[in-house]
Amino acid sequence: MSTAPPPAVEAEGLAFGYASGGGLVRADLRLGAGEVVAVEGPSGAGKSTLLAVLGLILVPGGGVLRIGGVDVGGLGAGERDRLRGRAVGIVLQDLGLLPFLNAWENVAAAFGPRLARHEAEARGLLGELGMGEAAEARVAELSGGQRQRVAVARAAVKRPALVLADEPTSGLDPDNADSVLGALRSCAERGAGVLLVTHDRAVAEVCDRRYVLRAGVLSELVEEGRA
Repeated sequence: MSTAPPPAVEAEGLAFGYASGGGLVRADLRLGAGEVVAVEGPSGAGKSTLLAVLGLILVPGGGVLRIGGVDVGGLGAGERDRLRGRAVGIVLQDLGLLPFLNAWENVAAAFGPRLARHEAEARGLLGELGMGEAAEARVAELSGGQRQRVAVARAAVKRPALVLADEPTSGLDPDNADSVLGALRSCAERGAGVLLVTHDRAVAEVCDRRYVLRAGVLSELVEEGRA
């Protein structure tokens, strides 16, 4: 008898405040395995803070947070780091790819320095994302869209419960943006819950659900006619 995986994220009353003001006032969020969700909001609304809290980089000041069924509250720093390493993949806005490595090596680097041990996994995932022929290419030889897909592959290769993407289509032309969104959808098909932050309404509209973050408060956007 199969058991359904736990939600990628469950957040209730999640909050984080900075000494200088601002941050996250309240976030209630549920993201299921295999689901792609968008978070929209103006600059300064708290989107970066939300990603940092969900990515276990910042410790919430209030509320409940569960990642892949694990209650984060009360975990020590080392336990949080280990949970992030196995359960969370992050696609940074600046990508963070290593220019002295090729595409498959950048993906394999998610596992640590012994790249050759994970070459098959890295190449396999790049192939799934339409990047198989570029696996040997250095970062400088890749287009913007290709670099984004390598970053997505690196975030997804360990099969985390949660993949977070910060403006993953920013600066890309429509074709490359579609390719990156397809790569993120592939992450969901592999079992991850995918949460992406975007300023692009067209990107948000192709996601399964949409949230909006205003003045630190996250709420789900329910479309007319949708149950």
